[in-house]
Amino acid sequence: MDARFQTNPRGMVMPVKTGSKVKLLAMALAIAVGMVPMVATAQALEEIIVTAQKREQNLQDVSTAVTAISADRLFDAGITDVISLQNYVPSINIGTTFGYANLFVRGLGLNTVFANVDSSVTLYVDGAIVHQPGAQLFSFFDLERVEVLRGPQGTLYGRNATGGTVNLISAKPTEDLEGYFRISAGNFGLFQTDGAISGGLSDRVLGRIAVQSITRSEGFSINQTTGNFVDDVNKRSVRGQLLFKASDDIDILLSTEFGTELDAANSFYFKRETFPNSPGQGGLGAGGYPTGERGYASTVDPVNDRETLSTTLTVDWQLNDDWALKNILNVRQTDITIFQDLDVSAVETAIIQEFVFDSRTISEELQLSFTGERLRATGGVYYFSEDFINLNLLDALKIGGSFANNEKRVQLRGRSETDSIAAYANAIFDINDQFSIKGGVRYTKDDRDIINDNVIWIANFMGSGMDLRLSPEDGNLPLFTDQASFSDTTFEIGAEWRPNDNTLIYYTYSEGFKAGSGQIGSNGANIIRPETIDNHELGLKTSWNDRVTLNLAAYSYEVDDIQLDRTLPGGPTGFLTIFENATTQDGIGVELEASWAATDAITLSANVAYQDTEYGTFFTADPTDAANIGGGTLLVNIAGNAARQSPKWATNFHGSFDFPLESNATLTFSADISYKDEVFFSEFNNSILVQPDFTLYDARFRYTTANEQWTAELWGRNLTDELVEGGNFAIATSRSIATTYLPPRTFGVTVGYNF
Repeated sequence: MDARFQTNPRGMVMPVKTGSKVKLLAMALAIAVGMVPMVATAQALEEIIVTAQKREQNLQDVSTAVTAISADRLFDAGITDVISLQNYVPSINIGTTFGYANLFVRGLGLNTVFANVDSSVTLYVDGAIVHQPGAQLFSFFDLERVEVLRGPQGTLYGRNATGGTVNLISAKPTEDLEGYFRISAGNFGLFQTDGAISGGLSDRVLGRIAVQSITRSEGFSINQTTGNFVDDVNKRSVRGQLLFKASDDIDILLSTEFGTELDAANSFYFKRETFPNSPGQGGLGAGGYPTGERGYASTVDPVNDRETLSTTLTVDWQLNDDWALKNILNVRQTDITIFQDLDVSAVETAIIQEFVFDSRTISEELQLSFTGERLRATGGVYYFSEDFINLNLLDALKIGGSFANNEKRVQLRGRSETDSIAAYANAIFDINDQFSIKGGVRYTKDDRDIINDNVIWIANFMGSGMDLRLSPEDGNLPLFTDQASFSDTTFEIGAEWRPNDNTLIYYTYSEGFKAGSGQIGSNGANIIRPETIDNHELGLKTSWNDRVTLNLAAYSYEVDDIQLDRTLPGGPTGFLTIFENATTQDGIGVELEASWAATDAITLSANVAYQDTEYGTFFTADPTDAANIGGGTLLVNIAGNAARQSPKWATNFHGSFDFPLESNATLTFSADISYKDEVFFSEFNNSILVQPDFTLYDARFRYTTANEQWTAELWGRNLTDELVEGGNFAIATSRSIATTYLPPRTFGVTVGYNF
């Protein structure tokens, strides 16, 4: 359904039917121009500098949709991983499945629970890609800011992205000695420490070291079978940086980051039987289901064991007043082992999964930039390589007895090699003081090679007392292999208009390309075709008297060959995986970001996002329909259904109020209200795999001493204790619906010292 927007008598933005996406863009722009508020005398808003277009710019001068979150805002909101971003950036939605992050921006993201599939949204730390979703749960500490870019990114970034990019920019070494230390304690046994120290080691060498330790000893739930905590946290991170000033024009930054975690975090819970009262349920899960909210019951406790090590060497060389050269070389190693009960219940026969990731990546990016009087341009070449191993081990364990004839032990062993090269260029030319044109081009070539070498044991086969082993090397199972190469050239073109010093209006047409890929650790192997996107964006950025900013972006896109997977019950391993280029996905939407320094003591902000996504015609089998047990016989058409993880409405309202005290200290009260419309976790839009609409409330009181060195804070998040699912999915092997949850009500205190 096409849509545009109009305002009702109360000034609210409302959708109405229309037959033209162009009218949607024009209407949205007209609304924003008419929303000029009355501004009282107040303090100026802080200028926000971003590097979204590979050079330092005021956020209001960047002709693309980007949200910047400062270090103070990150800490106040308790954002310690990428998942927490979704409550404060309405256009982003993030779930977790099998221990890794599923990033979605504008309805585009990672549409599979198996390994080795590229996401439509990329994540970078200081310009270096973090490719594996499991490794994206680290790095959120000692940051200068986070930038969330929406829409296709390719002509300015090394790794291609069709949905968007999340940039983490760490705090850098300083010449003067400075640092901070914070201690937080809260319910569920929370004890968190954050700290950093930075300064000059010599005239030419600066250093910085930052650490973070998070312990949540009690967890959000208890295993009703073993009595042990579930969803606890035991996480450590450290980042060391050395900045060598080789000359007045050359800076060399060496950064090493290490993170480790060993706990029962990111656990998934039992929601319901997939096929209640159906013969297809097959008796699996008979008895032993958990009770109560966040109920967890299993004969074994989950294990979340992950470790990541990354080293980045960045060289910045200012060749002269106009030309600059930058090189970013990164090596990253990620090891993850996840141990969990796929029955998500304490049934007599437990299907235990051990999920093992072993990723080694190298990325190299060389950029050349030119900044002239009227022309600004950036070009680059990029190389990425990954060697990735995934073991998906399933054991059917008979508790207190021997195996039955039909019980299986499965080893799904996969390996992939990826090599990608790219060249890109982007330029903006000022025709005059008001008008500029911009354009970009990118060439990408990806080579993929995958292998799935699976082994199945059937215990006590035919009552013989021996296991029957099925494997490729024994000649009774196929060896699944595939290899493919993909290349594409994508373009960007647009224009900027500055009618005055405080207003930017822009239009951008951009294309995106996500290479074909294949799942590993599954029961097949096929590399499917790439997906491509054509995206239109019309934007407005404006400000008044340095006290009000209003940014609006309206967009429409069409994705061809969207990559989707389904997992159906059946087959020799207990499940059948289908990963294919399904159909088209269309999306339209409007995003509004506004900030207002109402007085010297009051700052208000609002983020509102509306999106309407829908799939094209595609007939496929619904994994939650009992008729599809064993291979899929009943097909449904998903045409018109909303995309996964794309709520129609999402909002965040933030207010901060400063109360000066007679001692010149300051008491600050701040609050957030975040709302999301219903979120579907499946393209079938059924009532099983869905999170209904919800609202979250956060609040904080902070005391800051007169010299601003000491702070003490009382905070609470999800104050109404909403039960919110971060993701859910049908587990074919156990015929169960599993879910992950966002945190419940949490509260605590934080004491900090800055020097």
